[in-house]
Amino acid sequence: MMRSDLPELLRLMEGIVSYERGTGFRLTEAELMRRGFGERPEFGAFVADRGNGRLGAMAVHYEIPFMHTLQPLLMMKWLFVDPDLRRAGVGRLLIRRMASHACEMGHDKVCWFVLKDNARAQAFYRGVGAMPDPEWDRWMLGSEAIAALSKEEVPRV
Repeated sequence: MMRSDLPELLRLMEGIVSYERGTGFRLTEAELMRRGFGERPEFGAFVADRGNGRLGAMAVHYEIPFMHTLQPLLMMKWLFVDPDLRRAGVGRLLIRRMASHACEMGHDKVCWFVLKDNARAQAFYRGVGAMPDPEWDRWMLGSEAIAALSKEEVPRV
């Protein structure tokens, strides 16, 4: 990813958020610049270049600095391929690049989330040797639960 990729990267990010039925998209080129090219970048991205300043796909990643093993964990935030490039091997190339990056950085695994109803993505990931984590399901606190919990009185122990 280069700074000149930011407008197209933003377009791809908005594309995947829309595909995942996300709302409230607020990312901007300025935020991507600050978060991706600052002193301590918060994310990185591998991209597929169509030429003429256009991108066709992205694999966005970030690192959880340490786990119980004292090793960082590589997380893939998004893998998105423009619809007209799907089934052309672009996604596989980006996953291969993620695997190479993981090896270069000393990661022993890469993790990501997949929508439960995205059977095409699940089939693709199985095709590259990935599998669902049998030990974990994603859980979350929504805004209402956060607000309610934050107002609870803390009992004295």
